[in-house]
Amino acid sequence: MKKYSKNVLRFKKLYVFLISIFVVLLVIGIVLLLCFCFNDRIEVESQKNDAINVSDDVALNSTPIIIDNLVVGATYNSRWVSANKYYLKSNNKNDCEIDVYNDDVKAGTYKIKEFLTDENTVFVNTSYPNYVDEYFAIAKDSNYALVSQFGQTQVEQKDYEYVKKALGLYRLYNTTMNIKNVYNGYINANTPVRILTVTSNGKGMFGGVYSSIILAFPNENKAKILQYSYTKDLENSDDFPIYSLEFLADLNGDGKSEIITREVTEFNVTYNVFEYENDNCFKVLSETMKGNK
Repeated sequence: MKKYSKNVLRFKKLYVFLISIFVVLLVIGIVLLLCFCFNDRIEVESQKNDAINVSDDVALNSTPIIIDNLVVGATYNSRWVSANKYYLKSNNKNDCEIDVYNDDVKAGTYKIKEFLTDENTVFVNTSYPNYVDEYFAIAKDSNYALVSQFGQTQVEQKDYEYVKKALGLYRLYNTTMNIKNVYNGYINANTPVRILTVTSNGKGMFGGVYSSIILAFPNENKAKILQYSYTKDLENSDDFPIYSLEFLADLNGDGKSEIITREVTEFNVTYNVFEYENDNCFKVLSETMKGNK
């Protein structure tokens, strides 16, 4: 009867373990290669549809959230209401008083003068006289929205680490990074954030490019994707977005700041509102201004 030493048995176990690891890595490599070959577009973001499904009673009492004359939605009792449902159901429309904010100051209190609609997109004319600066507006005295200490800051070495950490395997599509802007602020008193707008710095191995917004948490040394879009064929992707950060502000009076982003494609401009909840950010409102093709 043949006997095996303990060293031989250990070697056999190690050999089987290494073969198993090799097989797993091979499978992952094949899956990634297939993704590279067949994924012409990738979009990453988390979304909730609560704003569309609120009751008529909530919509009836809701007040608007306006960004640059576009109604992106509404809110009542910290809940979100879609722009279309607000327009069809709310009692707070014409002559509704609004507090207007631009940059990092409150510009004053004004009124909605009239509503305009275009293919289910809702616009307003207001008594606010400034047509140059970007602004957002919420109902008068609902809360003071600028509590986040939001401001632009310098790019630091740690920001590149945040981008690498957040993108993870998506970096295989394009390993380059161009950090365009970095912002500091607070979601709430206990949650400082750095928000980074990033694009690829040239084409990747497979010819693709990406645009992204990264949300980093310095106290916890972690980062995650807020929005990410990749395309393999930029010349034929007129809907490929370039992301930018517009505001960090409490829009619904719940004591937490929302993240307001803008995405610009060849023909359209979209404004998005992201809410921080349970260590994640979800898109809760989104409206698009369509251009002429």
